[in-house]
Amino acid sequence: MWRLFGFLQKVIANPEYISRQVREVHKVSHATQTLPLYAAIVFKCVNPFPLLRFVQIYATILHGMPKYHKTRNNTARKKTGGNGSVQTKRTPAAKLQERKTFSVMAAIDLSTEAGRRKISGLYRFLSEGHDWNLDLVRSTESMTAERIKQAAARGVDGFLVAIPESAGIRKIHENLGIPTVFIDYPDKALERSFPKCVFVFDDDAALGVAAVRHFRTQGKYKGYGYAEADNIRPWNRMRGESFVSGMSAHGMKVEVLDRADKRGTGEVAAWLAGLPRPAGVLAAYDDIARTLLEACRAAKLNVPDDVAVLGIGNDPLVCEHTTPPLSSVVPRFEEEGYRAARELQAMMLSSRKLQYREIAFGAQGVEEKGSTARLQPGGAMVQRALAFIAANVLSGITVADVVRHLNVSWRLADLRFREVTGMTIQSALIDARLENVKRLLAKTDMRISDIAQRCGCAANVLQNLFRRHFGMSMRDWRSRS
Repeated sequence: MWRLFGFLQKVIANPEYISRQVREVHKVSHATQTLPLYAAIVFKCVNPFPLLRFVQIYATILHGMPKYHKTRNNTARKKTGGNGSVQTKRTPAAKLQERKTFSVMAAIDLSTEAGRRKISGLYRFLSEGHDWNLDLVRSTESMTAERIKQAAARGVDGFLVAIPESAGIRKIHENLGIPTVFIDYPDKALERSFPKCVFVFDDDAALGVAAVRHFRTQGKYKGYGYAEADNIRPWNRMRGESFVSGMSAHGMKVEVLDRADKRGTGEVAAWLAGLPRPAGVLAAYDDIARTLLEACRAAKLNVPDDVAVLGIGNDPLVCEHTTPPLSSVVPRFEEEGYRAARELQAMMLSSRKLQYREIAFGAQGVEEKGSTARLQPGGAMVQRALAFIAANVLSGITVADVVRHLNVSWRLADLRFREVTGMTIQSALIDARLENVKRLLAKTDMRISDIAQRCGCAANVLQNLFRRHFGMSMRDWRSRS
């Protein structure tokens, strides 16, 4: 009896006393559920102030108990943090690996604006504390099979290649088996034979869609054209196809001038003069757009009143020195360089089996200058709305989110949108969402349920919407694409 009273005096004087005793027993018995409750019940039976002290001490016991995490085999127990995540110590070997200096060969053509932006993204990644010994190949001519073999003999840890390669040189990469990131179009032939590679590339279909969106915000032109390059590379075809199909979806026909960079000024001028005016013309890249501006001057066509010209690439050496200055679609070249460097770093650090992957980057937007038509009233607002939709279309945004971003009334936003584009904000949201769905169906193996979740809607709703717009199921469209 005296022992019990002594126990009660200790508890009343210090509510943490039971908690400490429970922890001591807990270390031996692991009785996580029953012991705190029994201790509280015993105290409740003898405490002269049962309710208050019971609540205080029982709360102390429950909140003071250590948390444990059971492993799958139920033999080892690891202490976890307050958020439930397991606190694991990094081994000295892992820390040493993170600080390792890697030897990397990077092949990037610095004679182009695209190459200079990509190397800028690479250096931005390295400035975050990553240590590379960089062997930089600056031109296509310097990228030879012998140089790759010499780098491999020196013990290079990884390759970053942003220069188009021949099939023979790419085969060398495959045979070496060294982690490689290509800033280039995917090579499906390597998917099984060379899993230690990642492809980072432009989504040229998205660049074409950005051009469609830009011309649509300018008002309704009577004619459209696409000036194609004399180039077998995929980007040339994909940009044109995307622009043509995007305009066709709005009932507009696009005239295509092939090999525009190989034609004389007279031929190009005659083609431009034959377009219905006012006309909006997209060039495959900025240098062809400069040729179009020169041809307009020769044909005495006013820019942008008779012909509006839009390039792709946003090369300041071209865009800022033409008359008038050239508007251009802006690819995300710097982000490509940064992401390529980040992927290569992860591949060189990883001890797991590497997987072939493809990462696409769309358009950053359009750099508006004097070569495209002046905006109608409210055009700037519509451009902001379309840019917001393009950036967040896979985040489940609604019309209310767009209106909130514009910081205007719902009625004004919808009115201006109808005036400039001829459609509602809701229609623009649906069109942008379905374009992304088609891209994911064609270029990825994502399940339809995952695509629907990424779009922020239920799978059955997306499937019905897709069928109403395109007359076929998503599965059928994937099989035909």
